[in-house]
Amino acid sequence: MKSTRRAAVAVAIVALGSASCSDSDTANDDAEASARATSPVTLLDLPAARPGDIVGLAADDGRRIVSWLHRIDGTVHELGLDGVNEPGETTQIVATIEVSTESQQGGLLDQVLLADGRRVLTWTTPEANELVVGTLAGDDGTPMIFWSAGEAGSGAIGGKLDLTDDGRLLVSIGRNTDFDTVDDQGGAFLAFDVASLGSDDVPLEPTVISRGYTNPWAFESLTGGEIWVWDNAAGSDPDDRDLDDVERIGRVDLEPDRNDMVRSEVGDRAPAAMVELPDGRLGVCGFLDNELRAYEVVDGDDGPRTRLERAGTIMACNTAATVFADGTVVTAAQTDAGESLQVLRP
Repeated sequence: MKSTRRAAVAVAIVALGSASCSDSDTANDDAEASARATSPVTLLDLPAARPGDIVGLAADDGRRIVSWLHRIDGTVHELGLDGVNEPGETTQIVATIEVSTESQQGGLLDQVLLADGRRVLTWTTPEANELVVGTLAGDDGTPMIFWSAGEAGSGAIGGKLDLTDDGRLLVSIGRNTDFDTVDDQGGAFLAFDVASLGSDDVPLEPTVISRGYTNPWAFESLTGGEIWVWDNAAGSDPDDRDLDDVERIGRVDLEPDRNDMVRSEVGDRAPAAMVELPDGRLGVCGFLDNELRAYEVVDGDDGPRTRLERAGTIMACNTAATVFADGTVVTAAQTDAGESLQVLRP
């Protein structure tokens, strides 16, 4: 997929470079359209946002809308994917959640859109600074909390979401919440039955499927059931307290303990998002390097499809990414204009 895109971009660049002043406007327009279709362009500039403010990108395929969150002010935004880039284009604010930013990594953190149209979110509450999971109920967008990880500490609290093929809601919890203080085993991946959300008759107690995490902000449930994570690192290595820990990568569905996962072979990226790309590769955004890097899932020493192999760089991305059914990729990234939404169309 990447080589195809590169070839198409190269053809478009040659066509643009070789067009003379006598070429028709139609030829120029066609070449420019080809270049735009095969390389990232800006969907929306957000110059007032700081790195880390724009999170929780979600694709609404039915309405061709991308939704995103402002972590600090708690606003939920929507923007049409087509017919954009007009001067003065703005997004629609569809809800505002009262949040606390007392924790360094608190605020409105992530969202997923359910098949029935409901929106599930994670945030830190203004009253008690608790990391909670809830839905927007009613036409007025009132949040309904259905689970709490307890009070959030400073940084590394997690709070990312995803949906699995078998009807589960996945929630990643970082190290610095009350949830960790019970048995001091770090953060965890929790699974809720989506069918039970909003039902007063079913206790919403999650299943812990993997533990030991520091701040698992980049994870993805792939088609077919694999759950990959790239966890941030903080503090000493659990295997050698005299060494600093490093970022770790692994399969949540196979490894019950993050400390058994492999160490990253590259320098710290502060991974902030992970998506399944249209061709089956994984895309991982790095907050430190502002890149959406592609990785092939390959066989490892400990079994089939248990290792990631670097496979190029797709586009800029520092905090969030989402993929539409037609292969369109949208990222939150740092550009010369500041924070922005970038789009790469198939």
